[in-house]
Amino acid sequence: MSKKVAARTNVKALKGASSEHAYRALMQEIVSFTLVPGEDLDEATLVDRLGVSRTPVREALVRLAAEGLVQLVPNRGARVAPMGWNDIREHLEAFDVSQRLVTRWAAVRRTDEQIARMDAERQAFEDAFRRDDPVAMLDANFRFHAVIGSACRNSLLQRFYMQQLTADLRIARLAMTNECFPNEHAYRDHVGEIVREHRELVEAIRGHDADRAEELARSHADLARKRVSESLTQSMTPAMDVRLGEQIAAADHV
Repeated sequence: MSKKVAARTNVKALKGASSEHAYRALMQEIVSFTLVPGEDLDEATLVDRLGVSRTPVREALVRLAAEGLVQLVPNRGARVAPMGWNDIREHLEAFDVSQRLVTRWAAVRRTDEQIARMDAERQAFEDAFRRDDPVAMLDANFRFHAVIGSACRNSLLQRFYMQQLTADLRIARLAMTNECFPNEHAYRDHVGEIVREHRELVEAIRGHDADRAEELARSHADLARKRVSESLTQSMTPAMDVRLGEQIAAADHV
């Protein structure tokens, strides 16, 4: 390889690494509510804070917009995607449908390697629960369902499902961690149901039982939807409180 080609390759690799760094950093700040729903994302500020150039920041914002975590506003730049009642309702409705479909197809199309990966992530979730590590639990849960998404072997549906899984990280952080529950017993009961359904999902997919897999996927989505509804009536971030109030007021005038 010539020096010029090697130099171009190194520059491309550095740009890719910078873009990935910006994407990961911003995604974590959004899903943890360090950057709150509706907050403006000033490009110059992000460049300075993340220590990268404008191009990686722009690439990261475009990627986050495709995943529903950022909104790109013409002539105004970018902002963190809002989380009003209607935004969450639409997400949960779409997530219910896509999760049932990818899980059903995964039961028909999965490979033995994908089953092994599912089981490993299921175990990682349970291990994180025993360690009382909510962040690791959310990450393992994401990876568990991502493997199911890949096992459906439909690239268009998988891409849509992955976008929803990524957007769901923010809702999960709001509703699924220990501090979001009224007491420890309620938290452990809820996670116990997740553990049970994860195990049964793996077995249904392993056994090519598409009907059972879809039934469990529906139950899993219902469990999440009920938990989100309960959480949003108990505790909301100040930024969400205004937006959710606006949604309620708008609905009252329909």
